[in-house]
Amino acid sequence: MSEARSEWDIPSAWEPAREVAREGGALLLIGDVDTGKSTLAAVLANDALGAGRTVAVVDADVGQSSIGPPACVGLAFPKGEIASLEGLAADAIDFVGACSPGRHLLQLAASAAALTRQAREAQAETIIIDTTGLVSGGVGRALKGAKVRLLDPDVVVALQEEDEVEPLIAHYEARARPRAVRLRPSRRVRERSRDERAANRQRHFASYFRDAREIERDWPPVENSVWTSGEPLPGHLRAYAEERVACEVLYAERYAEGVFLIVEGRPDPNGILRFADSFGGRVLAVEQASLSHLLVGLLDEAGGTLALAILEEVDFRKRRMVLYTPLADETAVRGVRLGSIQLGRDGTQLATVDLSGE
Repeated sequence: MSEARSEWDIPSAWEPAREVAREGGALLLIGDVDTGKSTLAAVLANDALGAGRTVAVVDADVGQSSIGPPACVGLAFPKGEIASLEGLAADAIDFVGACSPGRHLLQLAASAAALTRQAREAQAETIIIDTTGLVSGGVGRALKGAKVRLLDPDVVVALQEEDEVEPLIAHYEARARPRAVRLRPSRRVRERSRDERAANRQRHFASYFRDAREIERDWPPVENSVWTSGEPLPGHLRAYAEERVACEVLYAERYAEGVFLIVEGRPDPNGILRFADSFGGRVLAVEQASLSHLLVGLLDEAGGTLALAILEEVDFRKRRMVLYTPLADETAVRGVRLGSIQLGRDGTQLATVDLSGE
C-alpha cells in the first residue's frame, strides 16, 4: 500500500461498496460537497485493480474536477494503484460548459452518459462514477435521477452524514436495481472554502492551457446556440435591425424560428420586441462582448470533445475565429460547443455569461 493511501481513513462501513468494486459493476457515487466522494472513488478503484478487474473512473464533478479540466466530465482507465484521482491523466473528456451544473443539467447528464458508455465499450469491469455535490432541492433530484436512468449503475453509493441524500435514494429500495448502499464520510474529510474551490479550478485550468497556442480558422458549426444554424440576413434587413435595436449589428442570420443577432453594445429591449413584431418571429440578440474569452469545446466528427479552447476573437465579415488551445492538430475539428464561462489564459474565471439571447 502506498504511503499516501496508508494515510487515508477508510471506515469499515465502506466494505459493502468495496466488495462491489472487487466483484465488478458500475457504481454511482453521490453525496454533498466535501463528503469524500473522490477519496472513496480512489479507494474503490484500487480495490478493483487489486482484485484483477479492469477499471474505468468517470469524473462528473465539473466544479472540482480531478480527471481533466473543470467544466468537463473526464474518463480515465487506471492501470495500477493510485494515490488519488488527481494523479490520473484523462483518456477522454466531454465539455459540459460550466463549473456549476445549474444551467447545464442536460449537457452534464449527456456527457456523463457518453463517457460511461465509452467505458463500457472498452470492456471495463468496474466503472466508478463520481458526481457533483448538488444533491438538494428539485434541481439536485432531477440531475441525479437523470444520471441513474442514463448511466444505469448497478449500485448507487450514498455518502451522507445523516439522511441528507435520502430523498434521492429512498425510492430505490422497492426496485431490483440499482441497489442503494449508504456510507458515512471519512473522518478525515476537510471542508474547503469557496476561495479554495475557486483557486483549485484556476490551477487546473492554468495547467490545462499551459502549452496552448493561438490558431485561426473558419468558424465551424456551433452547438448550444442557433448561431450558424441559419442563413445570413440580407444587408437591408440587417440595417433595419440596427435601426430597431439601436446598436451596431455585427452579424445577423435567419433561422427556423426567427432572427439571431450578434451586436456591439447593449440592444434596446423594446426595439427587439418591435423588430420581432415586424419580422413575425423571435429575435435573439447576443452581445459581442459575451463571446470574448469564452470557454468552448472543440468537437470531432462524432460530437466528442477533442480539446477545450478560449475563443479570443471573431471576424464576422470573414467568418473566422481565433482560438487559444492546447490541441496539436486542429484539422479534425468539426464543431464548437459554447460554454458560459469567460476565462483568462492564466485560468482565471473572468465572468459567467448567458448566450441564450432570451
